[in-house]
Amino acid sequence: MTSEPQPPTAPKERCAVCGSEIPDLGVYCPNCGALKPSMRGKPLPYAPSWNRLGVWPQQQYRAPASVRPVFKAIAAGVMLSLIAWVLLAFVSMLYGVGLVAPDIEDNVLGTFQLFVAVPYLVFFASLTGTALMVYYFFLIAAITASLTWVLVASAKGYFKELSAKATPREHSPLFEICALMFATFFLNFVIIIVTGAANSGTPTSTETVSQMLFSLANASVWEEIIVRVLFIGVPLVFIDLARRRTRKDWWSYLLGGKFKIGIPETALIIFSASMFGVAHYLGGWGEWKIPAAGIAGLAFGYLFLRFGIAASIVLHFTFDYLSMPTELFGADLTVALGILLLVWLAAGAIFTGYYIMRIVEFVTGTKFWEEPRPVATAQQYPPPYPPPYHQFQAQFPQGDVPYPQPGPTYYPSQPRQAVYDPLRGYVCPVCGNLEARWVNGRFQCLRCGHLS
Repeated sequence: MTSEPQPPTAPKERCAVCGSEIPDLGVYCPNCGALKPSMRGKPLPYAPSWNRLGVWPQQQYRAPASVRPVFKAIAAGVMLSLIAWVLLAFVSMLYGVGLVAPDIEDNVLGTFQLFVAVPYLVFFASLTGTALMVYYFFLIAAITASLTWVLVASAKGYFKELSAKATPREHSPLFEICALMFATFFLNFVIIIVTGAANSGTPTSTETVSQMLFSLANASVWEEIIVRVLFIGVPLVFIDLARRRTRKDWWSYLLGGKFKIGIPETALIIFSASMFGVAHYLGGWGEWKIPAAGIAGLAFGYLFLRFGIAASIVLHFTFDYLSMPTELFGADLTVALGILLLVWLAAGAIFTGYYIMRIVEFVTGTKFWEEPRPVATAQQYPPPYPPPYHQFQAQFPQGDVPYPQPGPTYYPSQPRQAVYDPLRGYVCPVCGNLEARWVNGRFQCLRCGHLS
């Protein structure tokens, strides 16, 4: 019995560029990516959308909605009450100019002495008359410029925080100032309760309203200059000279802002805060003022390095002028301030925990409460891949079908590695496609799904 003659097998096509064999189902050379000679001038098959993704649509991973922006939006809403009160305090400062300026002109305030804290107060200059008037308006201008800068620099970021669109771990200057105000206020309240300093340890004051307005404005500006600039900014000049990384904008050592906080910067913040706390004690306050003012000094020093002296002046002004609206505009605001203080204490307890967590992260180098990032759960197609043609044949009209075309499944005897062409980059070894993505340490072709 004679067997029927078999038709001769057609020789495999070879690449016209490099001479490599091209699989029957191939359209491009698996070695160099050149087009198959028999496919020249013909419509090329393409991969459908599900194949370009490289994963099944239902297997794509979507990250859960972040809760941090929501919490930040709630906090920013609470901060609106503090911002409104700070603006009221600023109005009281401007209103107080009409009280302070005549007293300076009539020499009611007497002589004012400039000082530095080492931590003992060392007086080095006396101001009176015209010189004192110029100095007072310098204080008013510095506070006005600082508050204006904070509001302008924070406008865009704070609006995002208020609308729950902010980036995690990034805060506007205004948000950071309010958060530190809440936390510092809460810790000062705890210190006063624990030490029993509510009715003791506070120097008795016989100052008039105009004297209080002047001294508080002086503390908001001058204390930031003699503590934050002298004990943080100036030493950083010599530290950066030793590290050979001095900043081009040399004035930033005086104005602060945009410093990376490392070990030297942290040490200077702690040192300046310690000097700040001890100077208050030597100035007539009780022992409880050392930790209370020291904690505030930590916040001032952080703001000086992070955002600049304008931010630390605004926070200092917020503390010192907190009760001035009630002094100038009547006791009717006392009830409102009392209610706001309770709200701010509750917010301060929360932000105290937050900043404690931030300190632990800084010391240990470990970040807590990190949310998962969106990662595609790519699953390798079972061979052969893409999925068999007959599963999708009915979904496409004739002539518009996904790759591969019907025919025997191609299994290379030795799996080829992806080719890297110096001019084109990645080349798929199966279909010659030039687009791929990185999946679990391997390239996955975006045309046929091949993993190399």
